[in-house]
Amino acid sequence: MGRIILLRHGQTHSNLNRVLDTRPPGAELTDLGREQATTVGLELAELCGVGHGNFGRLRLLASSIAIRAQQTAVRVAASIEATAGLPADSLPIDVRMGIHEISAGNLQGAQGEEAAALYTDAFRGWLGGDADARLPEGENYRNVLERYQPVIEDIANSLGEDDDAIIVSHGAAIRVVSTHACGVDPDFAFGAYLPNCRFVILNPDGKEFGQWKVERWADTAVQL
Repeated sequence: MGRIILLRHGQTHSNLNRVLDTRPPGAELTDLGREQATTVGLELAELCGVGHGNFGRLRLLASSIAIRAQQTAVRVAASIEATAGLPADSLPIDVRMGIHEISAGNLQGAQGEEAAALYTDAFRGWLGGDADARLPEGENYRNVLERYQPVIEDIANSLGEDDDAIIVSHGAAIRVVSTHACGVDPDFAFGAYLPNCRFVILNPDGKEFGQWKVERWADTAVQL
């Protein structure tokens, strides 16, 4: 098994306006979000050893069904293709069900500090494995893993030892799934914010989900 690079999408209009926007299709990227996606694509191209007419270690670019994730993936792909010197659309984007953001339930579309605080409280519970932590009409952490884990395991099992896969997903989902995949300290994961177009690198290392390793969290190299 190779590395899984979980990339948060670029800035959206909902991010800018502090709107809880978890239900697909969701908001589009801002101009800054598009720039972020292009820039991180170049960074990921270098990380994956792209160049000289090939995609290096990269074997798969996947995206959630949300518009913001797909728009990010399109720009990441364009940067990688340009780095490789390959034609546009030569790197396909695999849109996957199940890897969208954790539902805000009946707070979908809510704006302001109170709504954000309620989501944050639930988020802490998701990280810590509290099955009762959920927003009204929303998900608990088990619901999230039930839909997300099969996708990420399928991708991991498709990779060779020296392969990479990039999955464009969402901030809360990435942090919760990474925590449970690797046994990360929930307090670390809660405090370690993942900005737009930053990523977490997971290494399954041939082990079962729950025993994977974290190699990088945002801009910090770690061994968790």
